[in-house]
Amino acid sequence: MKPDISNKTALITGFSSGIGLAYSKYLASQGWNLELVSQDKSRSDRAKDELNYSKANFYLSDLSQPESIKILSKDIPTPDLLVANAGITKSGKAGSLTFQEKMDLFYLLCNGVIDLIEAYLPKMIEKQNSRIVIISSIGAITPMPKSSIYAAAKSAINSYGQSLSKELDRKSVSVTVSLPGYVRTSAHKRAGLEHLNEKVPSWMWIEADKVVQETETASIKGKSQVI
Repeated sequence: MKPDISNKTALITGFSSGIGLAYSKYLASQGWNLELVSQDKSRSDRAKDELNYSKANFYLSDLSQPESIKILSKDIPTPDLLVANAGITKSGKAGSLTFQEKMDLFYLLCNGVIDLIEAYLPKMIEKQNSRIVIISSIGAITPMPKSSIYAAAKSAINSYGQSLSKELDRKSVSVTVSLPGYVRTSAHKRAGLEHLNEKVPSWMWIEADKVVQETETASIKGKSQVI
């Protein structure tokens, strides 16, 4: 029997493109109530129109800033499913990024994810049968020259997710970290990495929909990681 999820709510960060939008569409098709967060208004508006879903609320927030996490966690009720997806791909040789760029990137990809999860965690434990999904990257477990800060943050949040999964093993809250490889999204173009489309063989690319399907399957099964 298909579970009744009409009263279940999912919070998705970075919903307006790529994996986040694919996740939003998938959960909408399942009937979830959605709390959707994006930083960019124009992309958010386009994604809202594309999604065309009445059971969704939309928020604009820069999750590279700690204050945004505090506001967001007060405005949005505790979800049954939290999908921490927001992020950017940022390249740069070692020493080329400013201090603030490094701080903002690491907060967006790691420390802010931790703050968001832990803001909701006590009540998610009370709810039971809650799920947390962290979208990391294959860069968490493989070297990424000229993207060392990005890789370090993705590695750190992967380690956090694995540790949290073990910690919550008996508390009816599952934690799954997804480590996709090259995903066909607009993220590479926005980061000035369009050359990857030609440099990386086509068989190494994966569609965002496939990432969502495999991640959801792993999460529902309670797996701590999916590559």
